[in-house]
Amino acid sequence: MVKPTLGYWNLRGRAEPIRYILHYKNVDFEDKKYPYGEDDWKKVKFTLGLDFPNIPHFIDGDTKLTQTVAILRYLGGKYDLDGKDEKQKLRISVAEQQSVDFRETLRCFVNRSDFDSAKDEFVKTTIPAMFEMWEKFLGGRKYLAGDNITYVDFMVYENLDFYRLFHPKILDDFPTLKAFHRRIRDLPQMQKYLNSSSFRKWPIFNAKAKFGGGGEAPKHA
Repeated sequence: MVKPTLGYWNLRGRAEPIRYILHYKNVDFEDKKYPYGEDDWKKVKFTLGLDFPNIPHFIDGDTKLTQTVAILRYLGGKYDLDGKDEKQKLRISVAEQQSVDFRETLRCFVNRSDFDSAKDEFVKTTIPAMFEMWEKFLGGRKYLAGDNITYVDFMVYENLDFYRLFHPKILDDFPTLKAFHRRIRDLPQMQKYLNSSSFRKWPIFNAKAKFGGGGEAPKHA
């Protein structure tokens, strides 16, 4: 049987939550990492049978997907990580879309021309406001949907980790989120992956970003 294949740039970016789920479920897959840039990707872009050729892409037998959220939903359904009932599924849907916005807020900021002059205000105002909403949304639950882990937990974990890299003390002010971050990080399958040569902690964004796009990883990474 041919192994599933995940294709993405050789960085964390949008694909890391997909990798987390595959490792969490002990899936034997090919993690195809293209050097950042167009050359290697262009050679195969239109040869894979994708409806909308792009990365990340995920090929699992006859199933060929692009778009991060579509891939995550597929894996959530396949591996029973998409909620137990309608109430959970609604929470997952909200968390999924909010997680996309959560990530995009940071990605857009680190690509702004006024990054340096605007950073203090972003750290003091924008980040805490978002974290307060996530802290309230999680509440006393073990995971975002309830007592069972779902695919959105890996999305939000990764976003929290991006913000932790950007602002090392941010989680200290939000104990519920800090405990959630630790809970996901400390899953045995996650620990195995995070401590393996397969995991690349840096960079988190592409080379154009003013933070997370290259150079040395922060000391607290």
